Amino acid sequence: MNRYLFQYEVLSLKKEGEFSVVAQSEEEAASQILARVADIEFTDEDDVKIGKLIKVIEAKDHYYECEGCT
Repeated sequence: MNRYLFQYEVLSLKKEGEFSVVAQSEEEAASQILARVADIEFTDEDDVKIGKLIKVIEAKDHYYECEGCT
């Protein structure tokens, strides 16, 4: 499993950002990223443009706990 980091833009807000998804392959990640970004940005998928793949990170041995989870 790898974490795939993509660039994206929310068209209506002209806001750019980065978001990652864990998947078995780049193709699987690309098929999931649009819906996830639209969900996190509280907008429709039509309002999001996915940019290039920035990097691939091995997903194992990385554990992050958010401040609210502790």
